Amino acid sequence: MAIGCLTSRYSDAALPWMDPTLSSFSLVAQYWTARRFAASWLLWIVVDTLYVGMFVMKGLWPTAGLHAAMIILAVLGYRRWRKHQHDGTTAVPAA
Repeated sequence: MAIGCLTSRYSDAALPWMDPTLSSFSLVAQYWTARRFAASWLLWIVVDTLYVGMFVMKGLWPTAGLHAAMIILAVLGYRRWRKHQHDGTTAVPAA
């Protein structure tokens, strides 16, 4: 909230609330990833989807494409995580 308030008041940012909000959720997703929470994959998918929309709206196509690729990776990671969780294995093997 503080960063959104500051960027909306003291900058000419195009999306002063959306960008800091997504950055904050990205930090939460990174923390969840470090703590090995399965929900981190889902949060990454949501955040990256919103990032794609934001970058498309700004006309930043290469960056939108990068985040679209990260959505694919997060979906694949989540599916792999779920598969190994259902198999009863305790660790997800490296690719």
